[in-house]
Amino acid sequence: MKRIHTLLAIGCGLLFAASTCVAQMYTVTDLGTLGGAWSYATGINGSGQVVGSSGLPNFAGHAFRTAPNRPINSLTDDVGTFGDADHSEGSGINASGQVVGGSFIHFRAPFHAFRTSPNEPINPATDDLGELGLGFSTAKGINRSGQVVGNSSGHAFRTGPNRPIKPATDDLGTLGGNLSQAGGINALGQVVGISSLPGETAYRAFRTRPNRHIHPATDDLGTLGGSFSDASRINDFGQVVGSSSLAGDIVSHAFRTAFHRSINPATDDLGTLGGTVSAASGINDYGQVTGWSYLAGDSASHPFLYDGGSMHDLTTLTGSGTGCEMVADSAGIVDINDAGQIVADAICSGETHAVRLDPIYHAFVQQPINADGSSVFKNKRGTIPVKFRLTQYNARTCNLLPATLAITRASGGKVRSVDENKYGRGASFKITGCQYHYNLAAKKLGAGVYRVDISIDGIMVGHAVFALK
Repeated sequence: MKRIHTLLAIGCGLLFAASTCVAQMYTVTDLGTLGGAWSYATGINGSGQVVGSSGLPNFAGHAFRTAPNRPINSLTDDVGTFGDADHSEGSGINASGQVVGGSFIHFRAPFHAFRTSPNEPINPATDDLGELGLGFSTAKGINRSGQVVGNSSGHAFRTGPNRPIKPATDDLGTLGGNLSQAGGINALGQVVGISSLPGETAYRAFRTRPNRHIHPATDDLGTLGGSFSDASRINDFGQVVGSSSLAGDIVSHAFRTAFHRSINPATDDLGTLGGTVSAASGINDYGQVTGWSYLAGDSASHPFLYDGGSMHDLTTLTGSGTGCEMVADSAGIVDINDAGQIVADAICSGETHAVRLDPIYHAFVQQPINADGSSVFKNKRGTIPVKFRLTQYNARTCNLLPATLAITRASGGKVRSVDENKYGRGASFKITGCQYHYNLAAKKLGAGVYRVDISIDGIMVGHAVFALK
């Protein structure tokens, strides 16, 4: 990673001598409830729609789905249940606003997985996904094609696009033991979760191949050194996050794998916030990871964001005076979308509520690189100007805080980091017209598709995508 902290810090001081370069990175929005005393979040899509569960005034619990970037509206966001049931849970949401989860069929009767139509409540006539057997199923994730993953009768399942569970084809099997559970699915139909091994003596995280069953010989992701691991989410590049025990199986840490790789104990341990235990529960396509971790002394657990090679305590990135105290609730999931929005849980006015964290800073790429990633340059040219305009609270600002740049290259179906010597040698940085301006040495990069990430205080705030030929 090419660091340009020194130059940017000077720019900040020259332009705004009275200002500070220390940044609060997120605002916090209390999402409220469906009228009861609690809510918790389990996912967020790219439009800022949040899914989760909330209490009602009558003490029942229902799944909810918010409008884009809005708090819970009890009149419109209750996803409902099957028929006369009194309880449902929301677990996942896709880009179309389809929600998945589970609901009782009747009052305290069998619990079944559901998948709604886009931005619609549960329709008992069409949304029951059925089960693999034994009368139980619940859904955990959904991709943009409407494929649903979840658990039924002790096994993980994956449905066809917008289809119910078919026991003959959708049972994903195991890694050789008797049990498996699915945690997430990506756009390719790859599923991650946890499965027992032969003899039921240990459980391992797995990642399937696209639209294939669990293969014991290839899909065991291994561990960070212990006997147990569990995968919770997967992005569209095949990176998997979850938790794994360390050598001795005494404590467990969050992990993030490389693209389409197994767990590497030397590189994939994300560490903790100072305590002994952490677990990852969300990842976006830029590799940003969310989860929870104990603090030093294991006195409390906080939600975290892992970015820029470091684990950040989300409570320190939201500033004071929000009215909500961030917590790592066992019922909710800390999730993140590609826009960098995060959902978590917090204590707001004495109640546990779902909250949404919105980035304060956004960096927008400027010409000659197109914002839609369609720019193609010849690698014979000397340099490529990479320019970013910064906004703060959605308004343009010239208060250019210290930043860093990192480059990744996609080629031959693989994504990898670029050595800073290839893009930093002979390059130059300057601040012009209230913009970050960095000249990349194109000849050193070679043909391929490149993504330039810009970060402030170690948090990614913008991207530029272009191709060289």
